[in-house]
Amino acid sequence: MQAVVKSAPLDGDAGTAIRDCPIPEPGPDEILIRVGAVAICGTDKHIYHWDPSIRDSVRPPRIYGHEFCGFVEQIGERAHRQNLQVGDYVSAEMHVVCGECQQCRSGNGHICARTRIYGLHEDGAFAEFVKVPASNVIPLDPSIPPRVGAFLDALGNAVHATQVVDLAGKSVAIMGFGPIGAMAAAIAEHCGASEIIIGDVTEHALETARRWAAGRKFANLHEFNVRAQPAAAIHKKVEEITDGGVDVVLEMSGAPSAINLGLKIVRMGGFLSLLGLPAGHAVTIDDYTRNVIFKGVTMQGIIGRRMYSTWHRMLALLHSGLDVEWVVQGTYDSLSDFPLGMASFDRHEALKVVLFPEGEEKAIQRVAASQGLARSA
Repeated sequence: MQAVVKSAPLDGDAGTAIRDCPIPEPGPDEILIRVGAVAICGTDKHIYHWDPSIRDSVRPPRIYGHEFCGFVEQIGERAHRQNLQVGDYVSAEMHVVCGECQQCRSGNGHICARTRIYGLHEDGAFAEFVKVPASNVIPLDPSIPPRVGAFLDALGNAVHATQVVDLAGKSVAIMGFGPIGAMAAAIAEHCGASEIIIGDVTEHALETARRWAAGRKFANLHEFNVRAQPAAAIHKKVEEITDGGVDVVLEMSGAPSAINLGLKIVRMGGFLSLLGLPAGHAVTIDDYTRNVIFKGVTMQGIIGRRMYSTWHRMLALLHSGLDVEWVVQGTYDSLSDFPLGMASFDRHEALKVVLFPEGEEKAIQRVAASQGLARSA
């Protein structure tokens, strides 16, 4: 099979190869999936550039990629499930947890200390086939197009970040309008947020936000270039818009300045959902006493997706009409186009880039065929 492999501990194309690899053999408790669509994410970018933050997690050679959808190809001898058969349209949770630790056994498997991530610690989905534990496979409704099914892992992060508090009627600030920030905005609008405030450092990102809001006819969008405008001026304007501060801050950038701005603009008793990772390991909080303690804020760190309540919530949101297909701004009909897709993602020309190993039309046909299988079952 064709696969995209982190072949050497080097930056860029020098450390990545598109080559033939053996088709994985599923073990007794595993399912082999034919990949229909796979998306590039920020983690893949770190692997591609061999950034220091990722070097301890990936040992070349490694097939990378962990956001995907596909079709059941082969089922291990102990992996048969009542709701799965060969040909079914599926995705998978690519964080594989131990199931035995205190976190796993108390409903917090998403923070299992023994988590293995497929695409980092094990071979992933930038390939024609990938094998995963049967317990991690998620059946998909055919109404979900493959270009959306390709990035449910990332959408799950946005759902996790936004669903820890009820957004209906709330003012919401999103710090960082990258791929997950854009998905979070779509979720907030879909869930009835009263105001959405976007902070980003580039006009390109803010223009994308404006076009999205115009397309949705959402009039209550306010966007700020946090690099060009003083934090004090933004703070004052946000207080005017929200009558005292935002109810919920969704911090997606990891930038210390954005985290501190979020703490300034959140109202007393407000909520901060923190997903973004800083470049280093430390973040300095400005005026901790005033902006955290005396405000009585709640801060929630977000990692991955809750297993599997986030998946159920995400699929229900999509079924109810959540529109996130617009974040796909680059598609390619072959894994051979991975360098082009990564270059586009690198240059911020596309929020999400999706590759189709057999072409998008073939993936759509396989989804339709899976629907026929479901009806005959």
